[in-house]
Amino acid sequence: MPWTYRIVDHGEHFVLHEVELDDDGHVRDWLRRSIDFACDRDCSPGGIVSLLEDALKEARRAPVLKLTKEGALVEPA
Repeated sequence: MPWTYRIVDHGEHFVLHEVELDDDGHVRDWLRRSIDFACDRDCSPGGIVSLLEDALKEARRAPVLKLTKEGALVEPA
C-alpha cells in the first residue's frame, strides 16, 4: 500500500503526517508522530528537497483529515 503525506486537523493545530492508503485511496493507517525529513548520506541534500516537494504537492492536493477526540482519523465526506 502506498504511503503519502496528509494534513491532519488536531483541533487546536494542524500537523503533517504520513498516511498509508488502501487500493481505493482511503486512509488505512497513519504515523502518529509528525513528519521529519531525513535521508541517507548517499541520497544527498537534494533527497530532502525532493521529499519536501512531494509532501507539499500531496498537502495541496488532498483534503485535510480530522482527528477525533478518540484518536481516529476521519476523511471528509
